[in-house]
Amino acid sequence: MSEIEESTGNVYQDLELEHAGEMLLKSEYATKLISLIESTDISESEAAHRLGIPLENLQQLLRGKFREVSVTTMADYSRKISGLVSGATGSPP
Repeated sequence: MSEIEESTGNVYQDLELEHAGEMLLKSEYATKLISLIESTDISESEAAHRLGIPLENLQQLLRGKFREVSVTTMADYSRKISGLVSGATGSPP
């Protein structure tokens, strides 16, 4: 029978992946982006246009494929979409 290990709270660290802290932060920004896009009632296509990136790139980010994207870029995207929501910030949750 397998042992159950307690999580560190960072799945990337638990999986011993490189740059686990950055990956966690980027995943928090991706989650924030999803929430912001849903709360503004804009389409993913419109959000991608406002971010200045192809729709396919935004869809990849929202599906967790952000390994090659910097934390700074994710933060910038979050700030840009946050500007559409009164009182929202670009900070991760």
